[in-house]
Amino acid sequence: MYEERAITDSRFPKLKEFFTTSNTSWLVFGSIILAGIIVRIFLWDFTSSDMNVWKQAAELFLNGENPYETTLESFQNKGIKHFYAYFPLWMYISSLVLLVFPEGMFFPIIKGLILLFDIQVVILLYILLKPKVENVWRLKIPIAVWFITPMVLMTSSMHGKFDSLMFVFILLAFIFHDQDYFFLEAFFLGLAILTKPIALILVPFFFLQNVRERNFDKILAMIATMLIVVLLFSIPFLNDLETYIQGVLGVHVTREHDLGPIFALLSLPFSSESAADIIRMILTLLIIIVWIGLIILSYIKKYDLYKSSFLAFISFNSLYWVFLIQYGVWCYTLYIPFTTKSKMKHWHLALTTGIIIAFSTTALALMGAFVKHGL
Repeated sequence: MYEERAITDSRFPKLKEFFTTSNTSWLVFGSIILAGIIVRIFLWDFTSSDMNVWKQAAELFLNGENPYETTLESFQNKGIKHFYAYFPLWMYISSLVLLVFPEGMFFPIIKGLILLFDIQVVILLYILLKPKVENVWRLKIPIAVWFITPMVLMTSSMHGKFDSLMFVFILLAFIFHDQDYFFLEAFFLGLAILTKPIALILVPFFFLQNVRERNFDKILAMIATMLIVVLLFSIPFLNDLETYIQGVLGVHVTREHDLGPIFALLSLPFSSESAADIIRMILTLLIIIVWIGLIILSYIKKYDLYKSSFLAFISFNSLYWVFLIQYGVWCYTLYIPFTTKSKMKHWHLALTTGIIIAFSTTALALMGAFVKHGL
């Protein structure tokens, strides 16, 4: 018996030597990432009206016009597709694509950039979590699953949204926060804000550790760095500051409700426009109160940056009267570092993640059916 077992065990020694825990985890991780890239290539020809908006905003900018005037008009008139309503970083990138490449290459180049941003998110999540997570499977599998989750695929590959670029900058800010490179931390946080203004709600949580340690010089240096970055990129629009601020921030406060669950519940007994305005005002006040409360709680309870950021996005998206699929991607992306490094048991983490993916995929299917066929 012993000799037979010895022969069996030594039949493929090199193969057995290769399939270590580390190598096997890398093989599975790489296979999932490769599958995600292949799916994105199959979805390459899908576009959305959002990508047309990026192109039109870039064309207006290159022609010397102010795209934010069009933004305000689109939000003030019902039935018109909302125009570009962010800080101008993505507009600059889109303009550069139009300048360097033939016009017919705009959509393929943008899709290629977004694929690159998704891969960068995977790499940065790994760099961020590797020092904090010992188990190789727990480290790699949640990151790989993020890459193939349907709501991430739909946001990036089908709709061509650039939310992953914001997370490239947020994750870089996380990494430099952990390494105490506060100038780089503030620089990339400023770039995250320039990509999507929602990143503004994360800013106070980057300061809490320095507030506890009374490092006020660092806080002032970080604030100055972020302001310089944002102002430098904003120079072309500072001559009409009111239109710029309204186009970047104001329209998100005054915009019409769209699939916001709490707004929908509160508005069930009412149908007037004035009631909708009052509900928006109440929810805006609640967002501010909850946000300030979370800042105070994070300071008192000493929450780490990942937990505070995740809770900030969850609370905002729960109360905001607009729900879009990329908002779910924001929460899910921050869920990865928050839960992967937590003390949750492996099976608990797997079950929770599975439920989130199943629920979000079902919600996507129902929303798609509603948009196509109505109730």
